[in-house]
Amino acid sequence: MTVQDDERERELSALFGLDWDAAHERHGVDALLPGITVDGVTYQFEVEVKSSTTLDIGTARDFGMAHIERWRKMFFVFGFYTKERRPELRTSLCLTPVDMEPWLAGKEAQILIDYKLAARLPHYLQLDDLFVVCGKQDTYSIEDAKKLHKQQYSAAQYAAAADVVRDGVPCISRPNMLKILRERALYVAQRGATVNNPHITKAYLTPFLGTDREITGRINCAARMRALAKDFVKQHPDHLSAAVMPPSTVAATGAGPV
Repeated sequence: MTVQDDERERELSALFGLDWDAAHERHGVDALLPGITVDGVTYQFEVEVKSSTTLDIGTARDFGMAHIERWRKMFFVFGFYTKERRPELRTSLCLTPVDMEPWLAGKEAQILIDYKLAARLPHYLQLDDLFVVCGKQDTYSIEDAKKLHKQQYSAAQYAAAADVVRDGVPCISRPNMLKILRERALYVAQRGATVNNPHITKAYLTPFLGTDREITGRINCAARMRALAKDFVKQHPDHLSAAVMPPSTVAATGAGPV
């Protein structure tokens, strides 16, 4: 993300009353919309925040099934800016997961065959394949596993994989190392089952202009979005996007009824 994109998306988050995560440490979630109370239950929503100087939104490199599964649970704030040296916000769209479902379903259909293929291939790997990739050993070190699977495991997961001890040193058995090899193969294969930065196009977004999804100006942006979220909960009470906030979290954040 460029500095300018980051600044615009911080601005959008502030305008819409979102809890912005500058480091995107919530597993790729840009922001949260907390404190949406319906019938005495308080919810929060994950929000994807994006900006553009055209009515066309870029998404992500290597856009794949993980993005689709995550985005199906999210709200979206799209801000459209002028192309001036100091861009000004022209208008915004707030879309629900249901609004975005046709676009997401289209991307899913585009990559589904590759995704299914990627999921099946690792199961065919056997010990001979492990020996070719990692060398023929009776056991493998944690460092061997890290060279193979890199940062896809946490330190705790690597330690847990060490199921045998040799000369007082935790090591990984052939079956466990084969399991790690298969997981690495799945990760590599699924990276190929993606689309490079598919755009949410003008043709898809234009029908939302002039509806209650469009929010012009900078006044009452947060109130409008909260009203949209509240209506969404009423219409789709069992939707996966509606995460119930525990009472302790509601009290800690000061998120009162909306």
